[in-house]
Amino acid sequence: MSPSTDISRRTVLKGAGAAAAGAVAGRPAGAQSDPDSPDPDGLETFVDGLMAEGLAEHDVAGATVAVVGGGETLLAKGYGRADVENDEPVDAEETLFRIGSVSKLFGWTGVMQGVERGEFDLDTDVNEYLEDVTIPGAYSEPVTLDHLGTHTPGFEERYRGTFVEDPEDLRPLGETLAGEQPTRVRPPGELAAYSNYGAALAGHIVAEQAGTSFGGYVQANVFEPLGMDHSTFAQPVPEGVGEVSKGYRYQDGEFVEGEFEYVGIAPAGSMSATATDMARFMRAHLAGGELKGTRILEAGTVEAMHRRRFAHDERVDGICYGFYEMSHGGERAIGHGGDTELFHSQLLLAPEQDLGLFVSYNSPGGTQAREEFIGAFLDRYLGEPDPPAVADGVTRGEALTGSYRAIRYPHTTYEKIGALGGAMEVRIDDDALVTELPGAGVERWIEVEPLVFRREDGGDTLVFEEDDGEITHLFLGSVPVMAFERLAWYEATTAQLAVVGLSLLVFLSAVVGWSALGLWHRMRDRPPGPERPRIARWTAGLASALFVGFAVGLGTLVAVDPNAILFEAPPALLGLLALPVLGVVATLGTLACCVLAWHDGDWGVLSRLHYTLVALTCVVFLAVLRYWNLLGFRL
Repeated sequence: MSPSTDISRRTVLKGAGAAAAGAVAGRPAGAQSDPDSPDPDGLETFVDGLMAEGLAEHDVAGATVAVVGGGETLLAKGYGRADVENDEPVDAEETLFRIGSVSKLFGWTGVMQGVERGEFDLDTDVNEYLEDVTIPGAYSEPVTLDHLGTHTPGFEERYRGTFVEDPEDLRPLGETLAGEQPTRVRPPGELAAYSNYGAALAGHIVAEQAGTSFGGYVQANVFEPLGMDHSTFAQPVPEGVGEVSKGYRYQDGEFVEGEFEYVGIAPAGSMSATATDMARFMRAHLAGGELKGTRILEAGTVEAMHRRRFAHDERVDGICYGFYEMSHGGERAIGHGGDTELFHSQLLLAPEQDLGLFVSYNSPGGTQAREEFIGAFLDRYLGEPDPPAVADGVTRGEALTGSYRAIRYPHTTYEKIGALGGAMEVRIDDDALVTELPGAGVERWIEVEPLVFRREDGGDTLVFEEDDGEITHLFLGSVPVMAFERLAWYEATTAQLAVVGLSLLVFLSAVVGWSALGLWHRMRDRPPGPERPRIARWTAGLASALFVGFAVGLGTLVAVDPNAILFEAPPALLGLLALPVLGVVATLGTLACCVLAWHDGDWGVLSRLHYTLVALTCVVFLAVLRYWNLLGFRL
């Protein structure tokens, strides 16, 4: 759920992060070597070696893999353990894995089935198909199924409702979509911002039209026709479907079993499936919608689904219908990734090579293991990317440097705080452009034409967008479902944290300093000073204490349980959000006292200067809180 950071579950089910795995995008011009044609024996030996290395190096308990080609399943195999305590191995035919956002492909397939039946038109306002959910008309253009399938409806991100802690908290899909609706923050079709809500909304439309649940629709129209007997959207996995792999964290030298992860909007990522079932789905898509005489889509519909429908720039990979492009070594590929906190998956199709790959891991280390596995697999079977030319400087380097934030974040609620620290930093180093993204490391880029860069190893492309001479956005080939917006200097993480840190120091100087001064006067039996300055200090001290208390309380909540902030609104958070509101009142009083202090001149100059600093800091701190939607109760 989306470019990854370490805040728990913050970007799970994102798919976009999986798109970046393994340097699998960018449209390089050529290849260093001819790709191999997979033969079953050589393929198994190759995959066995990669898996053994990946599981050991990245502390992964188990994984499952399927490779298809030529209308057949070339390899389906499990690796490691599905149940560590009972030493149960992963079985590709029997062990279900949580596939995260790869689940979305089944909803998009359902939409295209409805298009074939004449029930849907991709360019019609989705409100025409909805009964219990209404998308507000915020812009002149309505949101359509085409926008949902290309992640361009213009929704902000919404964390709450995506995951729930307990199965009793699962609500009907329509109820969750109506209750946790994100705000429309940009015109549809303008920019891509990966949207779990949009995918779930499309799945809900499919289910409503069919008069059944989403899971029931997929069961009847995809699973049963393709013989996917070990797949389900139900949570937890019902008896008779198969045994689902447990998810594990690696802690203190051993695997620790995690809880079953409940997805609150099922079409976005609740599916569990075996590798062999995923092989059937891939074979059907590669064969124009047909598997062993049974058809789930017409060939023309599959072609339309696999065709590029949106791209931020023609020089980087784009988005198909549900799938996104993952080109490598000069060859086009499409696919979708999926991440929960514990499971990390990827489905990839190379239609021109009639080749498909599915892989899933049951531990957080699978994020890196997946990247390395897919990169090696694509190098071998699609060809290695051609390295770019030697660096020869960066034109307009100063204009490009700065912070760029993925536009997929909550714009209007307190959840926006989850975007803090997630910006990509861009700088110039010698003759290359350097990017640093939390969770993705540092990359060097070589300019190949104005505002277009190739990664130093040739595996990705980066393009800057310009408007009236100003750089506004950055697009990565490896993340076609995401645009990055350039931030103003004051929006950068370093600037925001610096302002907060300095503000807290000023507030502490008021609370501690004035308290110490009052204590000193009492110890010396000195009479209290004039009443007006004492009232002024009490007012500013109250404002300072409220802001310090809020910062400490919020930091504690995040440290103890990030999910409490991002996926629900606990009572403690509601109480904390009351403190800045009280702080507004105290700040107004502080400002009034500040004006009187300078007008009447009954304080010393240094005292008035310090008090003015406190008053102005209150205003600045409130501006920061307002920026992060922490001033009020916007839940």
